[in-house]
Amino acid sequence: MKKIKMFMGAVLCMNLLAVSGCDRVVQSAVVEEKDETDQKKEENKKTVQETVAEQVEAPETYRAIIQVDLRSADREDKENPMKFTLTADAPVKVPDVDTICLKKVKRVAISEEEQNKIKDTFGKGQPMQEENDENEQAGTYTVDGLTYQYSYVKSEQESGVEELGFQIAKFIFDDCGDMTLASSEKKEREERFQNYIKAGSGKVSEKEAKEKVSGLVSGDWELFESSSKALTEGNTTLEKDDFIFERALDGIPVNYVREISLPVNEQALEWENEDGTLHEGQSEGWENEVLTMDFCSGTIQSFLHRNPIEASNVSDERLFLLPFDEVKDIFEKTITLQVMTEDKNRMIAVDGGSNYRYPSIDAQSAEITITKVQLGYMRMPDSEGSNTEAVLIPVWDFYGTWTSEEPEYKYGNGEDGLVMGDVTMDDAGVSLLTIDARDGSVIQRVQAGWAVSTGNN
Repeated sequence: MKKIKMFMGAVLCMNLLAVSGCDRVVQSAVVEEKDETDQKKEENKKTVQETVAEQVEAPETYRAIIQVDLRSADREDKENPMKFTLTADAPVKVPDVDTICLKKVKRVAISEEEQNKIKDTFGKGQPMQEENDENEQAGTYTVDGLTYQYSYVKSEQESGVEELGFQIAKFIFDDCGDMTLASSEKKEREERFQNYIKAGSGKVSEKEAKEKVSGLVSGDWELFESSSKALTEGNTTLEKDDFIFERALDGIPVNYVREISLPVNEQALEWENEDGTLHEGQSEGWENEVLTMDFCSGTIQSFLHRNPIEASNVSDERLFLLPFDEVKDIFEKTITLQVMTEDKNRMIAVDGGSNYRYPSIDAQSAEITITKVQLGYMRMPDSEGSNTEAVLIPVWDFYGTWTSEEPEYKYGNGEDGLVMGDVTMDDAGVSLLTIDARDGSVIQRVQAGWAVSTGNN
C-alpha cells in the first residue's frame, strides 16, 4: 500500500368574545385575517429573532452512506465503472451566534508585542544567539538542554508570507521512526526526548493549549483540531500533542484549511510559450492564516503563526443562509462530479503541488469519509481586486479523508504490467468541498490564491 501524506397562511388570531345573558353565556370564536403588511412584519420579526442555528436547522451529526458505480467517457476503462463509496457520521459545527454578516478583512503585520511574548515565554529569559539573515530576524535559544530556532519573516510583497516561528531546530526528526535516522541522529533524538520529559509537565490538555494561545496572540481563537500520539526512541517514550487553531470573529470561525493540500493556483505558476520564453506567474491573494502549537511531554516543540488578519463589518445586515438540508443535497450531488471531472472542480491533489489529481478519473475504487462539517467564514476577493484586502463570506466546509485504488505502473523491467495501488489522504483540515452558505454555489479553493465560485450544477 502506498500512503501519500499531504492533501454537506395567514397568521390566525383567535379572539374569544364572551357575551353575558340572564341565564346563559354564549361564547363564539372570531377569526380575523391580518392584511399582507402586518403579515410581512410578523414574518420579518420572526426571521430577525432566529439564531443562526435555528436558521440553518442543521443536525448535530451528518450521517450518510452513498454507494454508486461511476462511469465516464474519459475513463480509459470503458467497461468497468469506479466503485464509489461515501460514508459520513460527522459532527456538524454551527456557530452559537444570532447573526452572520459580511466582513472586510485585511492583512496585518505580526506585532512587536507578540514577537516579544513568544521570545519571553518560550525562551524563558535565556539570551538569543542572533543569526545574520537580511530577509528575517533569526536566532537560536538554548532552553532546558533543548536548542530552539526563532525566526520572524516580514512580508515585503503583497503576496508574501508574514511568519513568526519558535521551534526545535531538528523538530522534523522527532516524528521519524528508527528506519529513517542515522545512529547519531537517533542518539540526539533520545537525548532530546529525555530533555522534553525533564522540562515538561506531561500531557497538554485542549483547555491549557487554548489558554496559552490566548495569552500569546491577540484576538479570539477556537481550537479546530487536536491530536496526540506516542513517540519512542530507544528506551524513552513520550506523548506529543498537536493543536491547530482558527481565528474567531464575533464567535464565527474563519474555517481552517490545510493550504498545502489545495490545488495549485494555476495563475501563479510559471509558464512557457512556444518559443521557449519563460513567464512568471501572476500570484493573486495571499495564504490563509495559520496558528499551530505542538508539545512533547508538555514542553513546546513548535509554535507557528503565519499571515495574521484584521476584520471589520462591511455592514450589519443579517445574511440569508440556506437550510442545511439543501446544502447537504448539493454536496451529495456534487461530490461525485468532483471525482469524475478531469479538469475543473477537481478534488485536491495528494501533495497539493502534483499535476496529478487523486482520486483520479481512472481509479478502480474511491472511498471518502466525511469527518467534520463546519459553518464559518472564508476569504474571497473584494470588488476592487485588492491583494491586501478581501471579504469574508459564510461557507460550509465538508472535511474528510479518502482512499482510492489507482492504476500505476510498477517500476522494474516493464514486464509486470499495470498494477493497482492504494493512495490515501488522511491529513487534518482538508476540505473536500466548500459550499457558499448563502446560495449553495460550490467554491473551488486554490493554494495561495483566491478561490472561485463554480456554481452548483
